[in-house]
Amino acid sequence: MKDFIIRATLSRVGALATLPDVALRIMRVAENPAATEEMVHDILISDPSLAARVLKVVNSAFYRRQREVSTPRAAIRLLGVEAIRSIALAASLHRLFRGRRSIVGFDPADLWAHSVAVGTAARAVSLRTGIGLPEEAMLAGLLHDIGIIVAMQAWLPEFTLIMQRAGTPGAPTFRELELEQIGATHEQFGGALCDAWNFPPSLGLACRYHHDFSGLSGDEQRWAALIHLADVLAAQLGIGYVHTVESSSPHPGALSVLGIDSIELESLLDELETELPHATTLLAA
Repeated sequence: MKDFIIRATLSRVGALATLPDVALRIMRVAENPAATEEMVHDILISDPSLAARVLKVVNSAFYRRQREVSTPRAAIRLLGVEAIRSIALAASLHRLFRGRRSIVGFDPADLWAHSVAVGTAARAVSLRTGIGLPEEAMLAGLLHDIGIIVAMQAWLPEFTLIMQRAGTPGAPTFRELELEQIGATHEQFGGALCDAWNFPPSLGLACRYHHDFSGLSGDEQRWAALIHLADVLAAQLGIGYVHTVESSSPHPGALSVLGIDSIELESLLDELETELPHATTLLAA
């Protein structure tokens, strides 16, 4: 039954399930072992607006460059094809959070603000732990709650009821409300959407398991734990829509598999407060 609900949901969302053509082309080229920098460059310059956004990210405080990177070709040579893929996809995602459905207690822009915070935190955790590529971690953080947008588009009456109760005293968790009203969760919708987009498995893992990674092992568990930690850190700062986050502190198992102690956790939170203004400007919807 749950699989049927997920398939039916994706069939309802139409335009949402289609990424910008240039982003899809960059993703496919990046996954091609025979891809060259020139191939990525030609795709990127076909969309001047996206190329400009990529250069803005590359020249941001994230990278602390002493010299400005002035061309897409230079950016690709500096960071590599995979990093540019993630940055380009991240720069394309913001449009998916522009919906202006009239739902009391929820604005998609607030969810995007939270997602930017999670992406920023995920990149910081990746840099600290060496788990994954920092740009892919940022993209995974930006994507982790995309299933909420899917639910809003496909199940508006049920979604509205969820929003009326989410975060109120004594209310069930957001996922419990989703199961009650819809029969599936934003984690499952987001993972299915990543599959439909043919995204790398790491992004589907981020969507499917950022609340509960206990059933995973090895690198998959570490990756999902990284996104879980980023989600909680972002919620601690109270930025954007945070009622999906189920705990005020990270699961101890996440800190264990990531090798992070309480002192480093505080350091990460301080770093996030510093980095967020830059990220918000760069990735503003």
